[in-house]
Amino acid sequence: MSQRLVLFSKWVLTMDRPQPIEDGFVLLQGPRILQVGKRKDLYFLPHVRMLDLGDTALLPGLINAHCHLDFTSLRGKVPYRGTFIDWLRRMGAGARKTSPAAFRQAVTAGIRESLSYGTTTLCDITTSWESWPLLQKSGMRAFVFPEIFDLIQNSPKAYWKNFLDKFQEHIRRWPSTSTFHWGLSPHTPFTVSKELLHLVNRYLDTHKGIPTSIHVGESQEEKRLFKNGQGPLAKSIAGLNPTWFIPRNTSSLKYLSEGGWLPKLDLGVHLNVVDDKDLRLLAKNRIAVVHCPGSHAFFKHPPFQYGKMRRHHIRVCLGTDSLASNRSLSLFREMSLFQKENPGVSPQETLSLATVKPAEALGMGRQLGKIKPGYLADLIGIPLFPGKKAKSMDFYDQVIQFKGKVSFSMIQGESQFRLT
Repeated sequence: MSQRLVLFSKWVLTMDRPQPIEDGFVLLQGPRILQVGKRKDLYFLPHVRMLDLGDTALLPGLINAHCHLDFTSLRGKVPYRGTFIDWLRRMGAGARKTSPAAFRQAVTAGIRESLSYGTTTLCDITTSWESWPLLQKSGMRAFVFPEIFDLIQNSPKAYWKNFLDKFQEHIRRWPSTSTFHWGLSPHTPFTVSKELLHLVNRYLDTHKGIPTSIHVGESQEEKRLFKNGQGPLAKSIAGLNPTWFIPRNTSSLKYLSEGGWLPKLDLGVHLNVVDDKDLRLLAKNRIAVVHCPGSHAFFKHPPFQYGKMRRHHIRVCLGTDSLASNRSLSLFREMSLFQKENPGVSPQETLSLATVKPAEALGMGRQLGKIKPGYLADLIGIPLFPGKKAKSMDFYDQVIQFKGKVSFSMIQGESQFRLT
């Protein structure tokens, strides 16, 4: 039997109760939580290790539902000049010049930064494939999604065969573990051919349970492309591949629906430009939307339609996207930005977008996102805010406005670090 550990903390935010527990404890055995409550109600237990975190708020580890660790080194290096496709083209050119060693350095730095800001579960879209082994060995809980992209390829079938060979080799060399999983990420509906989308769809028919993620509905340029096949995005695609199929009189989400993709899609990333029919499709197919407030502001996208999504009962999660379009991998910053744009949303609901909601979206809603008996012990601690101003603030508001690095981090009952 694994040894038991009890953590004491000034406050415990369980995300399972409306109010935090003052002077609380969390009792663990191995990777799971056994008991949660007030310190005074803890019975003495022999052979139990104890760790007092002091003036700390203990909360569930944060879940980053979308990032690109490959591009951690590009912070501030790819400015936005008003055209999304221009930015995307310059990003792609930079990525093609990056060596495997440089990608590994970027991924390692991104893992370290993510942990320091309280992320314990991370969904990474990988272009280089270098994050697969690094995340598997990192101790983080991770879902890695190799990106699928055949816009500049001649044969979808040949591309897919080569992709599957590499995918299966990675599975053999770095298999799934209790904290490591893989998925699949077709890049966008306009950079993956109709034929390749069909091949991936058929593969998922016989390989159940593989999570999927697609960037969709991200920009006005994308909306214009699918509406009438015009604009800078259409012009750029035609220059890269003159025979590329571009649908008309639809939206990117409707196009995926027509191809039978929406029942297979778990994480729809961005959805910045959607209409009411798109929202109904998202709700009907129970697709989780990943909103990246920092990246959203970087590109000056139209206001994110959280209110409408909430009314349609669409699950929304937060992600950081890459540091090519953001300045931090901190989900606390993403929550703060989201709260600023949605002042009518309670701070506790905002915190759920980085804990409860992404856990549910990843099929782990009964294991992650809450501090609750039976759940996995993925926990973080942040130092309490000093001063009179903090005492007058909503407690959950203090948490989402936190700007520093966490003082304690634990994944599956294993301590990652503790600052003293």
